[in-house]
Amino acid sequence: MRTVCSLIKTAVLLLVAFPAMPSIAQEQSMSPQSAGPASAAATAGQQKVFVFVQRTDRHGKYSSPEVFHNVLQDIFAYLKSKNVAIAVDEFGGRDHAESATPLDTVFSIAADANANSVMYVLVDRPLTKWLKISVQSFDMNRKQLWMEEVSSGGGLSGSHGFEVCTKKIHAQIDKHVGQDGMPILTAETEPVEKKQ
Repeated sequence: MRTVCSLIKTAVLLLVAFPAMPSIAQEQSMSPQSAGPASAAATAGQQKVFVFVQRTDRHGKYSSPEVFHNVLQDIFAYLKSKNVAIAVDEFGGRDHAESATPLDTVFSIAADANANSVMYVLVDRPLTKWLKISVQSFDMNRKQLWMEEVSSGGGLSGSHGFEVCTKKIHAQIDKHVGQDGMPILTAETEPVEKKQ
């Protein structure tokens, strides 16, 4: 009797399990196929650069936080005006640091933001200059694609140094817009505010 009961239980289990097996197999076979083209489309789609602006310790010691934030805002506003496709850290909105941040961390944030490249900007205050801005572009394998550096020590105030440096860095960055490490937005991925 026990054998018959266990056979019936096994049969019921098989009847319940076997109809579910093909649907599970279909779901599993469909998932990679449906994820494959989406992943390929994302990879083949819009390239984006992750921009990270870092303040050096010297700038922290010899200049004001306002100068750093002015450079930060200027860089992002300028890149947006040139329609550069910027990858955004959706998790924490991390795009700058006022103290040393390891490049490993910057690349980790960039990877989380699905970036294809990194633009690493250093804001410095050398003793003999008002301001120094260094921009490095890397691919996600950490290969440096290009580097630009500007500084200003003239004028009677730091605001003059800011104006001179930002104009110079704009001219230097212009050479790279639309090139490796500085992708521009495609028509279908333009910001929402531009479409309205």
